[in-house]
Amino acid sequence: MRRIQSVLVFLLLFGSLSFAITNPARAVTDPLSVPNNRIGVHILEPSELNEAARLINSSGGDWGYVTIPIRIDDRDPIKWSTFFTDCSRLHIIPLIRLATYVNSDNWVAPTALDVVDFANFLSVMPWPTKQRYIIVFNEPNHSKEWGGYISPEEYSQILVTAKNEFTARSSDYFIISAGLDMSAPTNHTSLDALAFYRRMTINLPGWYNTIDGLAVHAYPNPGFSSSPFAISRFGISSYTHEITYLRRLGLINPKPIFITETGYLGQNNFFTPALTQVWTEKYIVAITPFVLFAGTGEFSGFSLLTPDRHPSGNYREIYSLPKTAGSPLLSSISSLPPATFSASFGPEQSPPKPNFLQRIRNIFFPPPPKLYIGQTEISVEIADSDQSRSQGLSGRKSLPESSGMLFDFPKPDIYQFWMNDMNFPLDFIWINGGKVVEITENVQPPSQTQGQPVVVKSYFSVDKVLEVNAGFVTRNNLKVGDTAVLNSF
Repeated sequence: MRRIQSVLVFLLLFGSLSFAITNPARAVTDPLSVPNNRIGVHILEPSELNEAARLINSSGGDWGYVTIPIRIDDRDPIKWSTFFTDCSRLHIIPLIRLATYVNSDNWVAPTALDVVDFANFLSVMPWPTKQRYIIVFNEPNHSKEWGGYISPEEYSQILVTAKNEFTARSSDYFIISAGLDMSAPTNHTSLDALAFYRRMTINLPGWYNTIDGLAVHAYPNPGFSSSPFAISRFGISSYTHEITYLRRLGLINPKPIFITETGYLGQNNFFTPALTQVWTEKYIVAITPFVLFAGTGEFSGFSLLTPDRHPSGNYREIYSLPKTAGSPLLSSISSLPPATFSASFGPEQSPPKPNFLQRIRNIFFPPPPKLYIGQTEISVEIADSDQSRSQGLSGRKSLPESSGMLFDFPKPDIYQFWMNDMNFPLDFIWINGGKVVEITENVQPPSQTQGQPVVVKSYFSVDKVLEVNAGFVTRNNLKVGDTAVLNSF
């Protein structure tokens, strides 16, 4: 299988390079020339996309942004093609931040060859939008982010290399410089951000004209807890100081701003005033707070979801804020060829049809309807009336394996379920338009929740909901995006 994938990636890469050679370069489109939902979030893994979509596309929003790092030792074509395909399905605009890997407590300094490898890999991915946003590494004014030393000279060269290599493959690439730490002092482990810009410009005066956007990190410093209205260079409007200084260096061509990191450790409301009263400039394209989910790691204080994945106060603030329905220019590439995917019915993979004798038998002894999710067959009871949907599986002692109850609704909507009178745990599979759009696993009965029935609901409109025994999803490797086909005899 690995050999087949490698051959496929080579063929796709060859096609991508041919495309770049035969198509003339075009000017990068202004991301603010179309309706734009600037609200986003920083995530660490592609598996967090569904949770990210719930947050950034809430309250009227659509096509919000996600910042995500991709490491040079994590370029798995299936993993990342699935990520980009899921971005299309969930209406998410990815901001891809290039990263190397950690060695002896430092991120290895990237080379020009690393940039070439990234450009080759990402150019065969099914980007959801026409613009392909690339953030060229992270906070290089910290030595730990650049091989244990600081080199604005090397970074300026890497920026130019990135611009040349990516746009040689597609003129749709939008190159964004790394966010700098505006609070970093000048010492043996860091360099003042403005001094970093100055040395970049002395070394390579044209670096600024090669980029299309400027990433900034706008934390409420000192202490990640200062007032959102602080106007010092250490506060959340620090980017205004960066812009002013770049102009002093003679770099006067304005660039769109991407606030790719921000976060708050204080006790007061922060994101409401920050998003509605401070980060209001028209040149700000996206704001992606760090981080959606950090678990119990070193960044847990910034996590918008608690370790048990419940919304924090900061999450609820962002979720409830009114948002714009973005309308970006979409990519003409929707996915990689079907050979790279599995576990879903394509044109040559449909639910099995009964033969003649089976059809005759079905007339006199109709079998239960079958629901096929991916390649998994499930015998289902259909609840399609108010009474049957209200009763559900309440009061039953058990549910046979490879069977479930399918709730069929007259129209797509947000539906709520509760575990009243349930005696065993369930997995919920939320379906809309013949596709699995969300999965909720291992929902416990009242006997395991102090007698209080758990309430679950989808974050997306659905027209069907399947209830199966807890653990069924994991055992059968079901996932969001699988095809759901009902075969009623």
